[in-house]
Amino acid sequence: MSNPVWLKLVAIVTDILMLSLSAELVTRITNMMDARILLRFVTVILILCGWSVATFADTKTVAVVVPWQGQGQVFSIGIDKLLFQGYIEGVMYIESAEGAMDEAFVQCPIVQRIDVSSQRISSSGSCTIVVSTEDALFADLACEGVKGFCIGEFKLTGGTGRFSGIKGSGKMTVRSPIHALVADLSGGSLLKVASGILQIPALTFTLP
Repeated sequence: MSNPVWLKLVAIVTDILMLSLSAELVTRITNMMDARILLRFVTVILILCGWSVATFADTKTVAVVVPWQGQGQVFSIGIDKLLFQGYIEGVMYIESAEGAMDEAFVQCPIVQRIDVSSQRISSSGSCTIVVSTEDALFADLACEGVKGFCIGEFKLTGGTGRFSGIKGSGKMTVRSPIHALVADLSGGSLLKVASGILQIPALTFTLP
């Protein structure tokens, strides 16, 4: 016959072991929950830090005027359709909101398509803007219009030196006499343009 006292002792030991296991399990679950909470907290902090860096990036808006001259070749590419390939260059005048004026040299290889019958034009190109031997900016431009006047966008794509990482853009207008000068030229003719003007009333850019 089984001893009732011995059975009670076994039952008590079993209960103690179960309680110990339960306590350990609860501790592990709690630690796992704490780790998850900590991970979420760290993630939120990192996101906020990234947002803060973006928020405090140096953003400015300036006005830009470029009186330019250029040259290139004119090609016939269809009935009443001409193509100008060349470059424009000049001094870029940059005025900040505070009224400060800066200058830089800019050169832009460009392609301009001219429809002689409709007098419509479209232009695209890339520009290098040299501020100093260490500091330069790079940009793309594109515009469409009629009779020597086109409207489009000037987009900063990068830079060197203190302009490293720069990004920005602005609406642009370009006045050019190319359409008038090419009217009587044959294919392959060299064309020199004495004057034109590029304007960006509000060029907004961000430096990291």
